[in-house]
Amino acid sequence: MIVLFITVLFLYVKRREYEHKLQRKAIELQQRVFRLQMNPHFMGNSLLAIQNFIYGRDPKEAGNYLSDFARLFRLILNNSKSEFILLSKELETLELYLRLQNMRFPGKFDYTFEIDDAIDPEEFLIPPMLAQPMIENAIEHGLFTKVGKGTLKIRFLHGDQHLIFEVDDDGIGLTAARKLNLIQDTHQSTALQITRERIEILGKRYRFNVLFEVKEKLGDNNQSLGTIVRFTLPYRYSTDIN
Repeated sequence: MIVLFITVLFLYVKRREYEHKLQRKAIELQQRVFRLQMNPHFMGNSLLAIQNFIYGRDPKEAGNYLSDFARLFRLILNNSKSEFILLSKELETLELYLRLQNMRFPGKFDYTFEIDDAIDPEEFLIPPMLAQPMIENAIEHGLFTKVGKGTLKIRFLHGDQHLIFEVDDDGIGLTAARKLNLIQDTHQSTALQITRERIEILGKRYRFNVLFEVKEKLGDNNQSLGTIVRFTLPYRYSTDIN
């Protein structure tokens, strides 16, 4: 009995050590995501946009942009401290981010949010900051280089066993982006790698599988219709954190 007790105790301690290690790694990755999201490139371009509004004698627009920028910064900072947040908070963050990007590239793209009626944003939880690196990639490398105006769709769909989360754009597509060496960008490669690591760590911690796929959309003649990024997440509810 003593040997059995010692063995069980040893396994319990090792399991706790493993869980703490995963928790520290998850927090570290989220902080890295935060630093990537508020990268000098995005911040510099945002401040330049504010400067342009001021020089263009549009102080009201400059004030609105600055207010949204400060609010976005606070939201990302707060969200980076939690492994899961309410979907409503993630939607608020993405809406602010897309509004700022839309002001930076006026007339370049439209965006929409599509949320299944069965999904209550005040009830469902998701890992924060999964989509923003993918949205940034869609705008900078897919829509910005497209001739004409593009469309970006953010979807949250209710599956039988999972929450399906999609970032869908009609930009130039993966094949064209590779030819232009756009997807070799160090910042985007790092963001993609961190996203994959976060998903892996969360899966180990909470014992679930998160499916993550990036696909080029192809038409009848094999022409590119854009790119779709899909996350398939297990359901988590606000009551799970109480």
